[in-house]
Amino acid sequence: MAPSPRRQSPRARRTRAWAGDPPTPHAGARERLLDAAARRVARDGMAGANVAAVAAEAGVSRPTVYRYFADRQALVEATMMHAGRDLTRRLGEHLRGFRSPAEMAVEAVCFVRREIPREPVLGAMWREALLDAGAVASTTRRPAIAWSRHALQDLVRAAGWSREQAGEAIEVMLRMLLSLLVAPEPRRGEAALRAFLMRRLVPALGLSPPSRSSRWT
Repeated sequence: MAPSPRRQSPRARRTRAWAGDPPTPHAGARERLLDAAARRVARDGMAGANVAAVAAEAGVSRPTVYRYFADRQALVEATMMHAGRDLTRRLGEHLRGFRSPAEMAVEAVCFVRREIPREPVLGAMWREALLDAGAVASTTRRPAIAWSRHALQDLVRAAGWSREQAGEAIEVMLRMLLSLLVAPEPRRGEAALRAFLMRRLVPALGLSPPSRSSRWT
């Protein structure tokens, strides 16, 4: 009689996942999945922003991905924020060179609009934004607004906005940025875009234009 096949222990089966290098803490696993999602999007565009593709990239099962992200929408939102961390840092450094809240708001929109197409992951996501409702919808959902409020905390402090005011103001900024990315026509140079935003965006945020002595003008 042939011997029965030897069963692998649960520990051995876990070791085979994650390409043989499983993370230990919950946060570490989530970070690894987001790294995998970023690689797939940079390589394949939004076709890589789905649970099956990320599971394959990370070397795990789809239920493992669902353990950390409820659905594709949650995965897309988290991937955008994960990919935008370096952009957020550079945006904060850039805004420290401006004093008035109006200047900071205008510069924030101009900076992000200019830099997103240069980012390997964010640029890939936005090149397909017109075709992917999930990427567009993610821009003004609550997690994106909360994340952006943190990224723009210097502006929030300078403007003296309450939490509610900051949420509404940042939603307006995100909607303006979304329209500039998805529907860039008419195209404007940097100076013309700044002037346009100063005339139209700044009043919508309840801010006053900078004085004539400002370095921005």
